[in-house]
Amino acid sequence: MKLDKELTLINVEAVSKEEVLELLGNKLLDKGFVKEGFVKSVLQREASYPTGLPTQPYGVAIPHTDGDMVNESKIAFASLKNPVRFTAMGQGDVEVEVKLVFMLALKNPADQLETLQKLVGLFQDAETVSQLAGVKDAEELNRLVASKE
Repeated sequence: MKLDKELTLINVEAVSKEEVLELLGNKLLDKGFVKEGFVKSVLQREASYPTGLPTQPYGVAIPHTDGDMVNESKIAFASLKNPVRFTAMGQGDVEVEVKLVFMLALKNPADQLETLQKLVGLFQDAETVSQLAGVKDAEELNRLVASKE
C-alpha cells in the first residue's frame, strides 16, 4: 500500500469534514484518478455510512465510495493541523475528533475490503496513530506504513 506524493497532504488547515473531503477528492479528480461526481458521492456516502474511528490518541476517518466512480485505484491522505468532527462509524449519534484522513478511491470491491483491513490494523496501535499524525512528507508516511505491514 503506497501513497503518492501528490495525494499526501500534511498539516492541513480545515474547519470541517466536508472541506477535507472536498480537498482530497478534488486532488484525486485533478489527477484523473476518479470521475466527475466522486466528491459528491463520497459526501453522500459519508452522510449515510460514517467512517470516523475513535482511535487513540487521534481519531481517524476512512471515507470512500463505490468503485464505479474510480478510474485508477489510489489512496489520498491528509493529516490535519486541528481535528475536525466526523460521525463515528456505526454510531450515528457519536462524533469523533479526526486528525488523520485516508480517502480510498478503489475500483475493485475486494481491494476495498483488504485495504480497509490493513488500515484498521495500523490504527489499533496508539503509537502508530501518533507517528502517522507526525509524518512530514509522503516518503516518511510510506516508510511508516511499509514497516507496519
